Amino acid sequence: MKKLLCILLIFLSFGVTAQRKFPIDSLSSQINLYANKMESPMLFVHFDKNVYTNNESIWFTAYLVNYTDAGLYHTLSLALMRDADRAVVMEDRFVMGKGACFGNTVIPDTVAPGNYTFLVTTSRLVNGKPEMVFAQPVTIKTQSEPVFTASLNPLDTSANAAEQKVMLLVGVPDPDPDPDKQTPPPQIGFRYFVGSSAHPLMKGEAKADRQYIFTIPSHLLVPGNNLLHVQLSYKGETRDISMALPARPGPATVHFFPEGGNLVNGLPCTVGLEVRTAAGAPLGASEFLLDGEKVIDTLTTNSFGLGRFTLTPKPGHNYSLKLYNANKKDTSYLLPQPLTAGPTLSVNDAVVNDTVTVTIKDNQQEKLYLTGHNYREVFFTKPVNMTTGVKNLALAISDLPKGLAELTLTDSLGRPFAERLFFAHYDKREPLMVTTDKDEYTTRQKVNVKIKMDANMPNSALVSVACVQENRISLNKKNDIESYFYLKHDLGELPVRESYFGAGDKKYLEDILLIKGWSRYTWMDMLKAMPDDTIKQNSYLSFGGDVYWIADRPRSFKGEWLGEPIKHSVDIVNLAQPLNITTTTKTGAFTLADSNLLTLPGKWVNLLVIGKDPKDYRTIIKDPYVSFDKALASRAIPEDHETRPPENSSYLEIPENEHAHHLKEVRINGNGDDGLYGMNACGDYVCRFNILNCPNHPHEPDNKPPVKGQYYYTPANLLAGNKTQYLGCVANAGKFKGVYYAQEFYPVDYDKESSSLADYVSTVYWNYRLKVSSLRDTGLSFYTSDITGRFKIVVQGITGKEGVTYGEKTFNVVKGK
Repeated sequence: MKKLLCILLIFLSFGVTAQRKFPIDSLSSQINLYANKMESPMLFVHFDKNVYTNNESIWFTAYLVNYTDAGLYHTLSLALMRDADRAVVMEDRFVMGKGACFGNTVIPDTVAPGNYTFLVTTSRLVNGKPEMVFAQPVTIKTQSEPVFTASLNPLDTSANAAEQKVMLLVGVPDPDPDPDKQTPPPQIGFRYFVGSSAHPLMKGEAKADRQYIFTIPSHLLVPGNNLLHVQLSYKGETRDISMALPARPGPATVHFFPEGGNLVNGLPCTVGLEVRTAAGAPLGASEFLLDGEKVIDTLTTNSFGLGRFTLTPKPGHNYSLKLYNANKKDTSYLLPQPLTAGPTLSVNDAVVNDTVTVTIKDNQQEKLYLTGHNYREVFFTKPVNMTTGVKNLALAISDLPKGLAELTLTDSLGRPFAERLFFAHYDKREPLMVTTDKDEYTTRQKVNVKIKMDANMPNSALVSVACVQENRISLNKKNDIESYFYLKHDLGELPVRESYFGAGDKKYLEDILLIKGWSRYTWMDMLKAMPDDTIKQNSYLSFGGDVYWIADRPRSFKGEWLGEPIKHSVDIVNLAQPLNITTTTKTGAFTLADSNLLTLPGKWVNLLVIGKDPKDYRTIIKDPYVSFDKALASRAIPEDHETRPPENSSYLEIPENEHAHHLKEVRINGNGDDGLYGMNACGDYVCRFNILNCPNHPHEPDNKPPVKGQYYYTPANLLAGNKTQYLGCVANAGKFKGVYYAQEFYPVDYDKESSSLADYVSTVYWNYRLKVSSLRDTGLSFYTSDITGRFKIVVQGITGKEGVTYGEKTFNVVKGK
């Protein structure tokens, strides 16, 4: 009976496989089916920088590319995830329109310094999941005077020792310089884990007044999972420090990538080579290529761990690779076994302009088909009769879009023999030329900038422009729209480089295309695509809530009491938009339209029940993004972008000459309003330049609450020189964070406005919807701040629904007289 069942399963499996093979003339429709299954727009977000401080504004522009209907996307979700434990520490929503979103927000004081990731998506769900997610790693540093210091110091960290000892040193400055009057150091609590937060090898909690010694069994540690992470908290301040502990060395990993997919006996083949350490880091090394015990070639891999060699395998031979000066023990890595028969596919160059030259070799006579496609569209299919051992083809690819494409060699049933990735129209970049009137400026000096697209690309573009302190853009966490759109979105994370499309980058791309291959698409998955796979159920995250009657609270009730369900519908209104009224059901339930959620960044939506006495009602808001962002973070895998972990808390402090001295979080009373850093209860404030809710100075110590009836500048009317009357603050218990719409960046004009206070602003300019073209220069100007050093202008954006552009320029700032 068991044998019969086994035979039946084999028969069924063969039948299903056979049904999914496609004749070459129907392959195009199958790829279109697969494209519909995989179809989704690409989301990219341009953040002004990737190193921030607490209480600092974040400026960003989100672009949708390759979308079908911009009207489907109306809300952008921004969540900040702490990498150490994937906890969501901040979340905001923003208005989207016409395939773009412009926004700004502020990192609150409650977010501890450390490494984080912004997870960005839209409110649109497909089959219950976010349609697209963009991740931007960032570092958050502090500019406040530290309450305490902490560092990890090795005592005995030999990988060969049975135990490893690490000393944690903590210090709290005593305000009294007299040693006789100083108090004993306080106990500072901390948590720690060894390994990773998701799968810790050991973890615990403890306290220390001056020092604490960790004793860690060495046998627990393995390369890549050997981190000691400590999180300390004292007086509301949190610091994270880490140390990579020595682990017993493990062998490097070596992966081979024969061009086309397979080695074939008797046919020469270029083989891509990737070498990594046991911890997964790229390894530049030297290698011997062996035929049995005989060395037949000496190889090297570059700093990215990438290399290549050519091999013509012979029947009955065994080929291997041996590293030297990398592993303590000689370790052999066997090459994949060659096929006895079949074709190979190679290209002279994989990074090409309008023509790709292909070589097909075969050790048998057969009819093959060469298909050019990008897993979304078939561009050509050519029959290839292998009556001779070699066929050379020069293929014109003028009809292909710029970017990644694939050559697939199949039989008449669509069964693949070989594949090769290439990049089409490498020369058709749409670069931006960014120039400044000088290469060096003094502090608070005007900078004049001109932006123009390449004359060979007669396109206009909508771009965002950021000018920021250069050390606020970490190379390890840098993203640009060009490399993301053409490479990273499909290939995944790439080795860190300053650029991917600049001068000298072509050789690097050749190695990547040989070794990386496709990440999002595979031929076999394409063949398995079924019509049911294209059925998508779309839904949206939306705010809702309930209204309760609280006028008659029972005297005998103890604990939290929400109120009683209402017995008739009521109307509720957003105080900022009194004309938009929402009517509840008879039991008090309601769903809010997007138009009832809009507010300025950092401000609350205040809902009020329309009735004789609104205080008789309680409004409970159901925010769908809380659980949504938590689930999104739980599935995220933070990338390790640090070259070495921060072992000292000072690593996350901004240098003295780059920031003002910020006060700790305090309450300031004035004019009858109770606020934070000069804010009133509604979060309104006036900065040193008399600007209401100035986004450049959100939490400065000299901010003041606005006075009802007084007139102030706002970022929106500042350039016009007009002032707006402040109508006062109306606070309400039914408040929540809504959906923010764009706020203008305020560029300081030091010729018109000045202050004796130092203005340490690291983002000196931001513009989120600047139109540029190849027909004329687009000019803009701004002023440097009081920070000296290198600054970088980054310009990037879209040239339509299916094109992107990028450019940058650096200049220096020195101290003025």
